[in-house]
Amino acid sequence: MLSARMTLGLLIFIALSLFLLHTTATTSSHSKTERAWNTLSGKCTRLVGHRGEKAFMPEHSRASYWQAALEGADYIEPDLALTKDGHIVVNHNEWVGNNTNVRDIPELAHLRTTKSWDNDGRPMTVENEWFIGDMTLKQVKMLRLRQDPQYPWRPRHFDGIFEVLTFVEYLEIVRSVSIALGKPFGVIPELKSPKLYNIGRPYERYFEDRAILTLAHYGWAHITAPLGGSHSDLDLPLVEPILNSTVMGASAWQSFDQDTAEYLSTHTDVPVVALNENHPWFFTPAGLDRVARYAHIVSPWKDFFASGAEAVFQAKNITWNAEQISMMGGFIAPGNLVREIHARGMEVSPYTFYDSHQERGYLCTKGSFCPADRSQELRHFFGLGTDYLFVENIVEARVILAQYDTGSD
Repeated sequence: MLSARMTLGLLIFIALSLFLLHTTATTSSHSKTERAWNTLSGKCTRLVGHRGEKAFMPEHSRASYWQAALEGADYIEPDLALTKDGHIVVNHNEWVGNNTNVRDIPELAHLRTTKSWDNDGRPMTVENEWFIGDMTLKQVKMLRLRQDPQYPWRPRHFDGIFEVLTFVEYLEIVRSVSIALGKPFGVIPELKSPKLYNIGRPYERYFEDRAILTLAHYGWAHITAPLGGSHSDLDLPLVEPILNSTVMGASAWQSFDQDTAEYLSTHTDVPVVALNENHPWFFTPAGLDRVARYAHIVSPWKDFFASGAEAVFQAKNITWNAEQISMMGGFIAPGNLVREIHARGMEVSPYTFYDSHQERGYLCTKGSFCPADRSQELRHFFGLGTDYLFVENIVEARVILAQYDTGSD
């Protein structure tokens, strides 16, 4: 294993190299006249670092967030989970067997179990796993992050080095990197499975309220409506003011749970990203009218803009009431979806645009968009006018964006 000094030195080398690469790409993108963009704001598409920079670092690690910033992400994404003792930590899945060394920790062996829950309206069961919600913060901090072994092309050099972060630690990292680089980076936390994490809590919106209080404490949110019960046990550190307010990035909430998305929209001034891939009503004109009441940004799986809603739902074995969908205006055609979302004053943020080593994940139905490579994929979505993209291998995406913006190859 690398020593701490060697690890730090390597990280600094990587960071400086990536910063120089990003600076070069950014400079070149302004050396020619920039094109007109079809986004709602008229500005170029912004890039969201999906779980930080997971193409090279263990996802949601300290190094992953720093590397996302150095590669030129506009937003850096954390996924939020809630421990048994009420601490918000950062992890994508509700379980940790695939991305940590939990199997090697005898003290946690007794926590292995099977769990079922409502996953965005669909029943989900995960067997023989270790779940964040069953662990205390002290137990979570015993874990060390690693790359998911199902992606063998990802570097494994940093496996076992970084611990699972708290939401507080994530926010402090984004503040630190923004100050260090003199550039604002947006925070875009996703509340994972709120129905699961609120089971057995003092009240129904316990998870949401603790997230709201934490984000507000760091100045990324203002609370606009009364919250629920007492959170006197929420021990948040003193936060020093940022002297240069221009490096304070934007913020946005995310959730697949539409009830949670609506709750967040009515209790803070932070824009809400409505994630969706499982609800047919969502992809109709009347459905978007409903979503526009609480969401500022709509974030579907990217194939809704290629193969379309009907093909995606058929592939996922999701049924729908044809009469109801017809009454709601029918499924919006994939080529019209961005325009329909923009027409309601909302921005668009498809997910996920993978590293070139990974399959792109499209159904490639007859007559639909089916990209041959990542450059073709990203250029297509830039042309559609998508306002944001959730991306991995950010520096690769940043270079393609710069080339598209200047009309160069």
